[in-house]
Amino acid sequence: MLRIVTDSTSDLTSSMIAEFGIDTVPLNVIFDGKAYADGIEISKEEFYIKMAESKVLPTTSQPSPALMRDRFQKILDAGDDVYYVGLASTLSGTVQSARIGRDMVTDPNRVTIYDSLNASFGQGLLALEAAKMARDGRTAEEITLRLQDLRRRFKLVFSVATLENLRKSGRINNLAFLFGSLLSIKPILMLDTAGVVQQYDKVRGKKNALATILRFVEEHQPEPELLFGIGHVAAPEQAVELQGVLHELGITNTVIIEISGVIGAHVGIGTTGLFYVARS
Repeated sequence: MLRIVTDSTSDLTSSMIAEFGIDTVPLNVIFDGKAYADGIEISKEEFYIKMAESKVLPTTSQPSPALMRDRFQKILDAGDDVYYVGLASTLSGTVQSARIGRDMVTDPNRVTIYDSLNASFGQGLLALEAAKMARDGRTAEEITLRLQDLRRRFKLVFSVATLENLRKSGRINNLAFLFGSLLSIKPILMLDTAGVVQQYDKVRGKKNALATILRFVEEHQPEPELLFGIGHVAAPEQAVELQGVLHELGITNTVIIEISGVIGAHVGIGTTGLFYVARS
């Protein structure tokens, strides 16, 4: 049997993890030189409280190859094979740690590594689909073909409430931060099929940001059979509001996800985003 492994950045709910027996490997968040295992030694709520109080932006780090090896080997020793769905290699070295860890187990051929080229619930949706297929007895090769198709059609679009975290993490320069802040510019960002963050649009004000995100959804109609994720960074009210608007548009197969601190550290509190698979 195949056992699905993913990262804490997948933002799967505890019920999803329990239902499909998915194993999650934590990344690390670091405050003032002290590392915390994401979701284990620090919760999302605790992370965002600390981030709001901190004068210095927290940093993040990938799991060690040794941790990956131990997780994989434990599953192999139990008689199962491993199918790992990892955080985009364009955003983190986590997949590389997994590859090194795979090469350290007793039987590397029983471990499949899949680079999601995605993050947060985008990665999570792929892990969920892999888990459903594994439960149905599908092979690793069949799962990979399915994930490749979903990844080709996957959409991630999000709006940030502040440019501060993007500036501190080096995603924009100080001049862009200054003009963006003065003009109340809200960039609308998307993740392309290569796993690279791109600008979809830039608008002024929360109302225009919401309208722009909805325009994106209209341009890329969702696949109704698959979950539609609404992610937020410590902004549940905004997520509920967005969910209500989507329901009015007939998009009802939705789930609200709080984005992990590893991702939230870079995009900032107040970020909201959509994670879904388009029809084509």
